[in-house]
Amino acid sequence: ESPQDTDRKLSGLWLKFALAAMMTGSAGWLLAHAAVPIAEYSGLSQTVIGGLLTGLTSSLPELITALAAVRMGALTLAVGNIFGGNAFDVLIVAFADWTFPGGSVFAALSGQQLFLLALSLLLTAILLMGMLYREKHGLANIGLESVLVLALYLGGFASLVAFG
Repeated sequence: ESPQDTDRKLSGLWLKFALAAMMTGSAGWLLAHAAVPIAEYSGLSQTVIGGLLTGLTSSLPELITALAAVRMGALTLAVGNIFGGNAFDVLIVAFADWTFPGGSVFAALSGQQLFLLALSLLLTAILLMGMLYREKHGLANIGLESVLVLALYLGGFASLVAFG
């Protein structure tokens, strides 16, 4: 394969990547505009809709990318995708705080949003402890922490719906 052919293939891949990124971004914008009326008509809070429905929907590309990478044997890409997405989410919080018109976005958090923030921190801490434990003990199987995270996630959102 000549360098020109390689450059052409790489250019085509970058174009496909850019188009997919634009489509994902556009879908996110549409999702946000659909979520507010869903919250109003369903009677569920915007925190529940944002944390559950839009969170799940906007994470689907990440999930599919991670699963495709694992199936291709690109484990580093899968892990980089997961942790990179989480790191970028922290940047989103910083941008939201910077652009929030009422001062700090953190000062405007409701009780439900603080609960969701605490739940997210707890779930992340459990997964990290599980990863460290498996690394230290040389375990390769799925640990109890995965089951615990799923149970706490479902229980947390059930609590938000029931008591929110």
